[in-house]
Amino acid sequence: MSFADLEAGRGSIQARAGLSGAGSGPDAAFLQLQSSLSMQVFKINANVQGINKLIDQLGTSRDTGAVRKGLHDLTDATRDMAKRGTDDLKRLTTMQQSLPHLKTALAKTSHDFQVSLVAFQKAQQLSGQRQRTVVEGVKLAVDDDVPLEEQRSLASPEQRQAQLLQQQLSPQELQHQESLIAEREAEIREIESGILEIQGIFRDLGSLVQDQGEMLDNISHNVERVAVDSEGAAQELTQASNYQRKAGRRAACLMIILVVVVAIVLLAILN
Repeated sequence: MSFADLEAGRGSIQARAGLSGAGSGPDAAFLQLQSSLSMQVFKINANVQGINKLIDQLGTSRDTGAVRKGLHDLTDATRDMAKRGTDDLKRLTTMQQSLPHLKTALAKTSHDFQVSLVAFQKAQQLSGQRQRTVVEGVKLAVDDDVPLEEQRSLASPEQRQAQLLQQQLSPQELQHQESLIAEREAEIREIESGILEIQGIFRDLGSLVQDQGEMLDNISHNVERVAVDSEGAAQELTQASNYQRKAGRRAACLMIILVVVVAIVLLAILN
């Protein structure tokens, strides 16, 4: 999506706002702020699409420093827009109290803003999950104690990531990926912090949603659900990763024992 498209979108919104608000000071101020918030919603949605495209490149041969920096910067910029949009929505809500005929317009804008926040929150969660999978995959790929045959027999995301890295990267490139583990883990912590920030925004908007009627009941429920789900996301990912790795080692031990037992039985039969 080009900058020209953004400008065109903004121009059309502002034109409509100017026509609708002509001859009314409070109406014009409300519509101007609503136009600004609508543009932020548009940009947040565009950024979410960009974030998801960058996430798809993590853990592949296209995973470069430029990709990770682009993902970091785009996520930060979107988070800042979410904060500004929240402030604007609060101002709109205050202004609308003296403009009852604009209640529906406020409800629509609030709905659109919160839908974009839910999409951004999901993108952040996906980014954190993907980064953690890559980290665990790198650890498995460089771990001499876990042979590739064992990884192939265990189809967890981490094992699949390790296989992909071993197939696509040279030993030198794999060592470079290992050196980036600390950087990726720092990025994961920052993403988790950002998830909690957006969760706080969801809760802050809760009181506004309650005042805007039944139109927003469903989105309010979804917002609260995403907020609750995000609290334990990082912990669940860590626990699942640890469990899968331990389970993989236990499965390997059992397989070795089974092979030994079968060999003993065959030798006894042959003798």
